[in-house]
Amino acid sequence: MIFRKIKGYIEKDNGLIMYFFCLTIELNLCYTYTSENKTILTNFFLKSNKHLRNKIKRTIKTVTTNMNLKFLLSFLILLVTWPALAQISQPLRYEIEIDNSYDEYNIVSAEENGLFLFKELQEKSTFKELHWQIIRLDTSLQETSRREVIIDSKFTFKGYSYADDQLVLLFQEGYEFAKDLLFITFSIRGNSFQSYLYENLVPIQLTEFEAKNDAVIFGGNVNMRTVVMVYNFTARKGVVLPGFYNDRSSLLQISTDTKDDYFRVITSDRMPNKRFGISVRAYSTMGEQIFTDQLIAKEDLSLTDGRIVNSSEGGNLLAGTYSANKRIETSRGIFVADFNKVSQNQINYYNYGELENFFNYMRERKKERILKRIARKKVKGRKLRFSYRLFVQDIIKQNNENILIGEAYYPTYTNRQRGFDPYTMSASYSHGGSSVQAFDGYKYTHAVIMAFDNNGKLLWDNSFEINDLKSFNLEEHVHLAFLENEIVMLYLYNQHLKIKVIKNNEIVEGKYTEELRLMYENDEIRANDEDLEGLEHWYGNNFYAHGVNRVKNLRDANIKLNRKVFFINKIVVK
Repeated sequence: MIFRKIKGYIEKDNGLIMYFFCLTIELNLCYTYTSENKTILTNFFLKSNKHLRNKIKRTIKTVTTNMNLKFLLSFLILLVTWPALAQISQPLRYEIEIDNSYDEYNIVSAEENGLFLFKELQEKSTFKELHWQIIRLDTSLQETSRREVIIDSKFTFKGYSYADDQLVLLFQEGYEFAKDLLFITFSIRGNSFQSYLYENLVPIQLTEFEAKNDAVIFGGNVNMRTVVMVYNFTARKGVVLPGFYNDRSSLLQISTDTKDDYFRVITSDRMPNKRFGISVRAYSTMGEQIFTDQLIAKEDLSLTDGRIVNSSEGGNLLAGTYSANKRIETSRGIFVADFNKVSQNQINYYNYGELENFFNYMRERKKERILKRIARKKVKGRKLRFSYRLFVQDIIKQNNENILIGEAYYPTYTNRQRGFDPYTMSASYSHGGSSVQAFDGYKYTHAVIMAFDNNGKLLWDNSFEINDLKSFNLEEHVHLAFLENEIVMLYLYNQHLKIKVIKNNEIVEGKYTEELRLMYENDEIRANDEDLEGLEHWYGNNFYAHGVNRVKNLRDANIKLNRKVFFINKIVVK
């Protein structure tokens, strides 16, 4: 990838050729080319600092004066025979021109069946009925269908899920608490849709919604207590699942991506001693309880978050964060356990300070100070105490490894002046009055990636700097593409893909950037709405980036001079 990028820059900056000439001179590689030298050259390039680059610039004139044929041949061999690394391509882009009153599209991956786009058509909706538009795209980003659905205006959109070639949209009566629920299903097989009304007797504040086989599972809070329900489309019947309301638990995950016909519900349970454990319950799509398991941490620790994946051995591997005793705002590390072997002795704990690459996001001097402090504590037999907020994604099963991704973050606040509005007789924000702190979003520092075997043993760890990211909701930003021997980590920020290639705990290619491709050759970005952009996994090693751009085009014929577009870019990793 390094040389692929260099090739693209050669036309713009011949100094880059000289840069590599000078590197070969520094390493005495002018006449020899071995795999060892190639590795040295790669590391030299990745780790070169400002001082070295200045030194290189001073030698460029000497190089150009004394360059000979053997040197040129050595460089050309190096360029041509450089190994092919991960390649990112953007073969397709889809656009819909929009106006300033744009309502955001929801996008759902239908995996190899394409994408669903849907939104409410505000210009057609009335006080009595709402018009929703559903567009289906194939994997070439070509429209295969576009249709409208009309629903009663008492319902508001709440969520969606895709499973088993079927998209399910969830609407609820009521804004905060759901009364009656409306499910609308779109089947890819028959290109048809159905609607199901669930007359809910327990108003619930929904937080989770998933589909599996012929049912949907949804959960949330009723009177500050956890409630989970299932609605079966075949039976047209909904039930409240047993085992939740009377205990002091909070809902962590509804897992439907399992090899059997059951789904799992994972909760965080507060125990009488105010510590926290985790329970896993399995149910059929008719609401029958299959089994319950509970995981309790060793003394002075709490299990604060967890995600589950089915291992190839048939057991359930659970991984998440643990904290010190009763504290749950921050965590001390990662735990992993197999539910086939549930006991306190079968939980593996990995303190953040024990991970090989966890602190790589820091500046080199700060990282060195941290590592020295860790070494001193280990010598003295003291505990490592590092506290982080870590947003844990779902675990990915890849061959014989279970891959966990966590994104470290911290909340930020801003000071605002609060005054008194004499016209509304209420407090308001202004330039005068007292100062109050207001939440200003989550700032991210880095993503950690860890691999475990099916027994929960740590195989390797790595990290990815994401300190330019900020969001008001905790959500997945970093995605993974799996190649034969490498993993590509990528995220989107301000119309640029940020990419890093690793092999286990090694860095194959350091962080670099690729700009999102536009529709036409002479398109130029005038503005980008960062709040509306995103990157999501699609299928295999295919992803899609989406957002809203203001674009100008001064040259291409039959293209508007200025346009505002909703876009989707297909991104392929090879």
